[in-house]
Amino acid sequence: MDSLTYMVINEELAEFVGAFVGDGCLSSYKRSNRKGNIEEIQFTGSWEKDSPYYLEIIQPIVMENFNANGNIKHRKDDNTVRFRITDKKVIAFLRDLGFNFGPKAKTVKIPDKILNDSSLHKSFLRGFFNTDGTIYKRYSKQYEKHAKFYQNYKVVQFKCASKNLIVQVHSMLEELGFNPNRVIKTKDCWVCRVTFQKDVTNFGKEIITNHKYHRDRFLS
Repeated sequence: MDSLTYMVINEELAEFVGAFVGDGCLSSYKRSNRKGNIEEIQFTGSWEKDSPYYLEIIQPIVMENFNANGNIKHRKDDNTVRFRITDKKVIAFLRDLGFNFGPKAKTVKIPDKILNDSSLHKSFLRGFFNTDGTIYKRYSKQYEKHAKFYQNYKVVQFKCASKNLIVQVHSMLEELGFNPNRVIKTKDCWVCRVTFQKDVTNFGKEIITNHKYHRDRFLS
């Protein structure tokens, strides 16, 4: 069955889609010396930071929901992790949600099936944050003798090239009760930050739950 239009999107799949929006792409290219194209989904991340998340969370989601495994490899030349999926059911699922083959950085947006279902918002944000977000201690070099980092002041940040996507993320955060700062542009990217410390704490407890690197930064 190539079309999965009526497939119910659960919380696991919403997180998978969020991770795909952050780190993934759909590719189609010609086979060497053979007819037809190779179609695949590929996630790319940092080997140290992201490989446990791909291995322990994303790959099991694919297996549980599509009975497909995918392949995880360490690329030592640039120290990245590549998670490659060629299963037609998974590709059809993403295609039915509106994702196209090729570059998506400036045009990607949250699929309507997720955007219109508030029960999936936390899961989508978890996947997107785990792959394309960061949490950091506020940095200051403004005043002499001040600490380089404010030890107890953390910032949650989403950053990407698509303004539409960041605006959607901003709206999701507001609907979930967070108070994100206004969306701003920095160079060629759009940024949304959560800086109220109560909201950062709640974000850590509710969203940053299954990515070790981000969880450790939140707890540090």
